[in-house]
Amino acid sequence: MSKILVSILALGILSGCATQLEKRNEVKDLDTMMDKKENIKGDESVGIKDNKFRIQKKVLLAEELRRLENVTYGIEYEVYGNREYGTKGLYGAYRDCKTEENSVALGGDGTMSPIEAPAPVINEESKLDFGLDEKGDMVGVSEEYLSERIDRFQKYRKILKKRRSEYETKLGICENNIKNAKIKMKNKSAKASDN
Repeated sequence: MSKILVSILALGILSGCATQLEKRNEVKDLDTMMDKKENIKGDESVGIKDNKFRIQKKVLLAEELRRLENVTYGIEYEVYGNREYGTKGLYGAYRDCKTEENSVALGGDGTMSPIEAPAPVINEESKLDFGLDEKGDMVGVSEEYLSERIDRFQKYRKILKKRRSEYETKLGICENNIKNAKIKMKNKSAKASDN
């Protein structure tokens, strides 16, 4: 009996989520007209609507999605680098710094301190449905709701900003440790030459 109740509950929740997702992606007519409309910058305007002052941001969806994706990929390259362009990113700089930090030249034992493996955030492998399109060409097609893509990239961006901040902090600490180790080694060699 309880298994049936749980199954019915789960089915209700899933169908509610699907309905909400479909509602977010329904095409609706938007009233973007404003009286005395003046441009503030790019896609923002100020004007009067329903006898109230309003600031309105109006974007073309394809441009907004492209901007969001470009910003997010840019942050990922900043954090993890890009092999295609030969950049290391903050993670690579941190890895190199940890190697130098424990070097024999700075009084370490020469072994690399273990660091966490890189954990890229963006995963864009989509499942393709294969078939023939309206022209008879063999194609692979994947589809998703616009709101899902935007939500996903906003989540990626949030995670990557947090990681960027973490690696900036870790790199700063490591670089400070190296600076201090170099000072210690310099002082040590100065004392040795005085004796």
